[in-house]
Amino acid sequence: MINKIFLIVLFLNILLADKNYELKLYEKILPLIFEKYGIKIFVDNEAKQILKDSKFFIITNNCQNADLLIGKNKKSFINKCLNKPLFATSYKGFKLKNSFGAFYWRKGRPQLKFKIDIIEKFNLKLPKNLRRYAQ
Repeated sequence: MINKIFLIVLFLNILLADKNYELKLYEKILPLIFEKYGIKIFVDNEAKQILKDSKFFIITNNCQNADLLIGKNKKSFINKCLNKPLFATSYKGFKLKNSFGAFYWRKGRPQLKFKIDIIEKFNLKLPKNLRRYAQ
């Protein structure tokens, strides 16, 4: 019985650590790219769960007021939102025209990618230490 409880607690810690890892990643790289803190973000439901505990981001319910979109794909946002910079949480989302970057899992491995041309289009800055992830 104790072994089962230990395994359940261990499994839950691993799951929670993954979410915290993604939040820490977003909190580390997005302020560098946008060159500010307090970024207003419009998110889909999946990203909202990841970012809900952030002290650096402001989650907004109106994409018109957002500095940035974070989500999985085009279906996550209404068309009037798609003129904003998008940080995708899937490869499919990364292929969208306004997606400047993405972080997602593929075959159990984390993938971090950026598009230099879209970063320049929105007058964002990609730090030198992140350029190795650019296409």
